[in-house]
Amino acid sequence: MAKTFDDYILAVRSKYEVEKSKVYSGFLLKPSPAQLRDLCLILHDKGLCKKDQEVFELFFKTKPDIQLRKAIETIDVEKLKKICNFLNGKSQSTSQNSLNLIAILVNYEYRPFSLFLVSDINLEKEDKIATSKSNMGLEILEVEAPQKPLPTAQIRKKIAIGFLGLIGLTSIGFTAKTLLAPEPQCMQWQKNHYEVVDCTNENEQQGLLYRNESIPFDEHQSQLLKIEVSDTTTFFKNGKAVLWYCKVEGKPEFFNTHGVHPETGKALKPVSEYIVNKYVKRVN
Repeated sequence: MAKTFDDYILAVRSKYEVEKSKVYSGFLLKPSPAQLRDLCLILHDKGLCKKDQEVFELFFKTKPDIQLRKAIETIDVEKLKKICNFLNGKSQSTSQNSLNLIAILVNYEYRPFSLFLVSDINLEKEDKIATSKSNMGLEILEVEAPQKPLPTAQIRKKIAIGFLGLIGLTSIGFTAKTLLAPEPQCMQWQKNHYEVVDCTNENEQQGLLYRNESIPFDEHQSQLLKIEVSDTTTFFKNGKAVLWYCKVEGKPEFFNTHGVHPETGKALKPVSEYIVNKYVKRVN
């Protein structure tokens, strides 16, 4: 069966449902136009393949005298609002250029649309895989009524399997979570790092003081560290920034990796020579 643009929409949206809680959850879970712009900058700085580069250039409408990164930095973020509406479910469709960009943001394999059309992807299989992953790997298998009577031993086996499955789904016990798909833990920001905590309020009941609310555990964000810098700090390696920052009350706070500021929720930006010269070397 020939694939259509509607198939592409469904495939990319399914991939988004999987990816929005992973590494770039700070940008994708509840995306704003500014967060999507910053994610585009991150992916640009990490390096784009030729086809992704072409998608970026087409979407951001670069000109011969304007570099792609500059075009991303200076884009009117309102242009990204329609993409936010699509990802947030406020609209069910979007343009081909926008969907190709979204496919890059969520790392959908069969991109852009021209590649999707000629791919041998099994859409039904992909949809089942995406649904399974978005449900944290838990699959509920529907057992149809047999057309022919089964031997007693097989009937007892099916009843036992069904009973165990019911227990696992209803009780959500420790063993089921450990062996099948453990729910993510929570984490809270503690001055300059994240600490893994129980998702309940037990920590507060035990008298531990937390400045921020607990949030779902994110593997990448959990590695975030606030860095105290000086004029001897290494900010760049091979011309690329190795520290990230976000201004709080007019002053930059520095971190070891990209993500979002743990207290303001704003996307972190790669440090620049301008920021270092103005706020670090001049102060120190």
